[in-house]
Amino acid sequence: MTEKQDKFIILKKIKYGESDLILHALSSTGSKYSFMARGALKSKKRFGGGILEPSHFVSLSYKDKGDDGKLRILNEAVLIDDFKAIRSDYDKLEFALFSVNCAGCVSQEGDMHSDFLFNLLGYTLRAIGASTNLGSLKLHFCIKLLYQQGVISIENWMTIFLKSNIADNEKLNQELGVDIQTLVETYLDSIESLVLQYIKTADPGF
Repeated sequence: MTEKQDKFIILKKIKYGESDLILHALSSTGSKYSFMARGALKSKKRFGGGILEPSHFVSLSYKDKGDDGKLRILNEAVLIDDFKAIRSDYDKLEFALFSVNCAGCVSQEGDMHSDFLFNLLGYTLRAIGASTNLGSLKLHFCIKLLYQQGVISIENWMTIFLKSNIADNEKLNQELGVDIQTLVETYLDSIESLVLQYIKTADPGF
């Protein structure tokens, strides 16, 4: 097995046996990776401090899998950003886990050309912490996700979201104010339903 290192956003963790964890994570290229973290529930030195939590941005050192299809073996994890502000509010945490789940459902192992998905998720997690209008940010995220997946017909009202970066959502709210809120009240429920319907069909089953 080859030793490698890369940056990831943790998507999901599953307890395996007494002390091991299976992790799913999104790489900087947008590819989904699966890892076995042996002794993760006991090792404070390598994986202490709740590093391996969904939504955390981490640097992972691991042994790449061979041709036998086995999981990659995780050696060490270093926390880059835990997006602490999203855990200060239940609604923010709920939205963060929603966005992580969406990315987990649509990402594919071996896809090395979807860095836009990694960037969308990362910037969304960062924006959630500072957001004063989660409805606007969620609408922004959902439209971007559906557009990137090629599963939405573009309507004129969506243009302001598609032309704006997720990182600039708060600025967008300040500039457009009541107009943004009207869009949220009119479209958020239906657009979120489209996302939920889509990720059910895209869910790889874990």
